[in-house]
Amino acid sequence: MRRFTASDLPYEADVLIIGGGITGASAARDAALRGLSVVLVDRDDFASGTSSRSSKLIHGGLRYLQTYQFRMVNESVREREVMMRIAPHLADLRPFLYLVYDGYPEGRALLNLGLTFYDAFSRAPLKRRHRMLNREAVLRREPHLNPHGLKGGGLYHDALTDDARLVLDVLRSASRAGALLANHREVTGLIRERGRIAGAELTDRLTGEHLTVRAKTVVNAAGPWVDRVLGLERMPRHPTLRPTKGVHIVLRTEDFPLSTAVFLRSPSDSRVVWPTPAGDGRHVYVGTTDTDFTGSPDDVVADEADFAYLLEAANHTLPDAHVDTSHIVASWAGLRPLIAPAPGTSNSAASREHTVTAGPGGMITAAGGKLTTARLMGAQIVDLVAAQLRDQYGIRGLPPSTTGRVAISGGASGEIFRARQDLASAPVTPQTRERWLRRYGGNAAELAWAAARNEEDGARIGDSVLTRAEIGHAVHREMAMTVADVLVRRTGSFFWSGDGDTAVIDHVSDALDAAHGYTGEQRTAQQAEYTRWVERNRGKRVT
Repeated sequence: MRRFTASDLPYEADVLIIGGGITGASAARDAALRGLSVVLVDRDDFASGTSSRSSKLIHGGLRYLQTYQFRMVNESVREREVMMRIAPHLADLRPFLYLVYDGYPEGRALLNLGLTFYDAFSRAPLKRRHRMLNREAVLRREPHLNPHGLKGGGLYHDALTDDARLVLDVLRSASRAGALLANHREVTGLIRERGRIAGAELTDRLTGEHLTVRAKTVVNAAGPWVDRVLGLERMPRHPTLRPTKGVHIVLRTEDFPLSTAVFLRSPSDSRVVWPTPAGDGRHVYVGTTDTDFTGSPDDVVADEADFAYLLEAANHTLPDAHVDTSHIVASWAGLRPLIAPAPGTSNSAASREHTVTAGPGGMITAAGGKLTTARLMGAQIVDLVAAQLRDQYGIRGLPPSTTGRVAISGGASGEIFRARQDLASAPVTPQTRERWLRRYGGNAAELAWAAARNEEDGARIGDSVLTRAEIGHAVHREMAMTVADVLVRRTGSFFWSGDGDTAVIDHVSDALDAAHGYTGEQRTAQQAEYTRWVERNRGKRVT
């Protein structure tokens, strides 16, 4: 996967996709696998918006049954099963406990009914069917939970994921199928011909270079920036989105001893919150808030009110933990690009469904949606692209979507088997071996080869869990262009390290400088920008 240059561009692509989050990535993969010529660009890094700041779950949305969104839940659990087949390395099936306390609107009987629907929609194997637990069984499983008023709970299954890595592996699949990709390239204007949108003007935010991309169809998949891109086509009469801010905090397991993800209600407003053990076994993240956001999508961070809300929920969950801001390892804040609902609709009740529409100039806009159903959303986008290509250009015979059957990059069983074999003889620790398999799947073989060539590349750097092999992989194979690209999106090191893993920042910059020829000034600026980002996302210091 490499960043395209002007000489790589065709005279006219079949589709230009604006936005490199999970929606744009899924559409690019779908279109490329169907044989279309695809160009995708993102103004920042891939997955740098909502797609690296989600709850990191592939789930059916059990709580949406409360608002009777049966179709969406059915769709979501079916897509969860698809993701477990095509991305097994990034769909980590885990048990979840939905707790019931005195005063909750859902009693044990209603919860049992909801979980029965959940099982039926997913058509999951019998071994994954839910079980209802009484109070004593819940406390045996999680002895630190708040026992006061506890009536029991339902044990069911959903999947954890690394959201940014999912985007990257979907994009790598698109690249292998022929899509041209570029991050840090901003759309600054749209090309119009005979009343239709026929491409876009781009500015490279790293070099200042200007490019023109011509395309038969253009897709706006900009997530929280959807309305901004729409404004380049026309001024919308009403905003498409009503974004809400969702914040998560990260705690150490030693400070917050929880081994099973739990769903329960916040003591302050009765919203559902979910403390979730992370895949590394060393951390628990607690989320999420759901508050209206009216600022710039470019500047979304947690504030003191967010921390207070989530810490109150954490201490209600485990009363003996007594966690405060000094215990927060990291936080992240993202925007849910929710479709603007009818006036008076609460944030938690607003639909998480999506829309795919075409504007007066033909630009296709995808709005709303969620991580779990992004593959399906991508297929629907390309179906509309196909309709435009047929009606406007007479292009017929585009095959149907195959993305539900074809594994994403690193997800094929043969690739994973080979990677496991290669790692068995690589000079790395068992912990590194398992972490690579969990994060990279079949692509971990590339890391194993790097470690085999140079044993130092497979060794951890100081106290970090990172290795030079991972940093090199991010820069040379996954289009990382900045320090934040490596430490936030490619490796996720930012989320699980108390200092944002700034101890390895020079190793990251060395790899970037060697690959991209950055000057000392650029190196210093990137490091300073990442350091500021780390400081703004820690509980001890909010600026």
